[in-house]
Amino acid sequence: MATFEKGILGGFSGKVGNVVGARWRGENVMRSLLKRGNYTATAKQEEQRQKFKTLIGFLSPIVDVLNPYFGNPQGNL
Repeated sequence: MATFEKGILGGFSGKVGNVVGARWRGENVMRSLLKRGNYTATAKQEEQRQKFKTLIGFLSPIVDVLNPYFGNPQGNL
């Protein structure tokens, strides 16, 4: 991951070729494009993913209530 102050056009967001630009903790960063591995998930991985899906489904409707109390503000996002 690379950070930069001012590129040719300043910070960017999104994908350009195999580079992804984003803002992370208030800084402009560039990363290489991730490649998905060519494998199938194990039964335990699928079970864990289902647990997270259930939790996110429960928490999503009350995210406005939770945000002031959990997490730290990170830069000017």
